[in-house]
Amino acid sequence: MPNDFYFTNVNFSYYTDANYLQTMLEQDLVKQGNKYGPKKGGKIRLIYFIDDLNMPQLDAYLTQSAIALLRQHIDYSHWFDISKQAPVLKDIINTQVLAAMNPTSGSFYVNPRYQRHFWTTAISMPENNSL
Repeated sequence: MPNDFYFTNVNFSYYTDANYLQTMLEQDLVKQGNKYGPKKGGKIRLIYFIDDLNMPQLDAYLTQSAIALLRQHIDYSHWFDISKQAPVLKDIINTQVLAAMNPTSGSFYVNPRYQRHFWTTAISMPENNSL
């Protein structure tokens, strides 16, 4: 079981946008036929750990382009190839996202259409005598 998964960390900041995020996500993908999947191939799943999911800045329309890319990935299992002039789809397989948010910094907002795909839990810092 442990060899069926591997993970990579992606740290978000205020300046993270869709182009930067897609470049980071594609570093661990290789072409497998007409789809893109984890470098280690086979039945292995790649887990992207997104730290500080709520950090990217909101634009004038209250959206975050990095979150929009992640939502497109989870809703449709693809994104568009940004290196091509004409729009070309890249089908992404055997990946999933695990994310964490800091409740004391960031925009305090994640698009509900993306957030609905997560099992959400909140864990507060334990008191000193518990530690």
